[in-house]
Amino acid sequence: MFLLQRKNTFFGTVDGSPLRPDLLAVMSIEQINSIELDSDRGTVRLEQLFDVSTDSLPHEPFLVVDGDCERLDLLGKEMVSGTLCVLGNIGDRLGQSMRGGTIVVSGNAMNHVGSDMSNGLIYIAGNCEHFLASPIPGKKSGMRGGDILVAGNVGDRACERMRRGTVFVAGDAGAFCAPQMIAGTLVVMGKLGREWAGGMRRGSLVLGQDYTTEPTASLSEPRDFELSFLPLVWRHVERVQNEAIGALTLSVSFSTQSLQRTARQAPGPIKIPRTRWVQRQIADLCSSGRGEVLVLRRISSPAYQANELLSLHGHTRQV
Repeated sequence: MFLLQRKNTFFGTVDGSPLRPDLLAVMSIEQINSIELDSDRGTVRLEQLFDVSTDSLPHEPFLVVDGDCERLDLLGKEMVSGTLCVLGNIGDRLGQSMRGGTIVVSGNAMNHVGSDMSNGLIYIAGNCEHFLASPIPGKKSGMRGGDILVAGNVGDRACERMRRGTVFVAGDAGAFCAPQMIAGTLVVMGKLGREWAGGMRRGSLVLGQDYTTEPTASLSEPRDFELSFLPLVWRHVERVQNEAIGALTLSVSFSTQSLQRTARQAPGPIKIPRTRWVQRQIADLCSSGRGEVLVLRRISSPAYQANELLSLHGHTRQV
């Protein structure tokens, strides 16, 4: 394990793309200290920004960045394996073009988290800004695989042209959510901003509550369904969340200050639904799309509704 503790120095926005656990695992502390990073003020050596220390555990590549790093961009870019844990906030384009491994952030993240991501796990214990899992300039599609869990809220244009993977947002989503979504699954447990699901072609937008804003998409009439695959989704989200929380717990154990700060910042585990009942609508009909909008229901089957009515009158019936 390598621990990078941020110093109180300022070099503007810094390119953190060389800081990957799979790259640093084969380097000595002297080599890590001499890494050159691009910044607004020219080239800067890593030792000018961070104090570097190491520990023999765990055996897999493991990198901890300790301190708020809102001006550190592109951290975990093209990451292939290992675990990267940020004890604080992080800048733009976290995990861009990520192809494997795990990234955990105890605080907030800025724009373009998981853009062009094709595999791996990103867990954000706080909020994300705009363009979550959306395309980077020059790319036709956004996220192409992997998992992203956000315990807080996300900004505008989340999952634009998303092609594969699973994104779970425990809080609210901003405007223009899931525009031109190609495939994959986006779960938003909180409220939606304005003009969502426009041009949706395929994929699933799963909502934890009834929407109160008008979609850009043209939706079919709602129908009630029981979807047997939903419990598999919930179990998968729970498993990757446990993996992320385990990595965070291991990381903060190496610094008392980090442990105290993270305990104040990070919320508890994401509350994961268990239901398989939904209200389903097809979207976007104007784009000849085959996507779906699923609003979670505890009991949405007409048979169960009839059973409830009978129970109110003192009768029971098994369905």
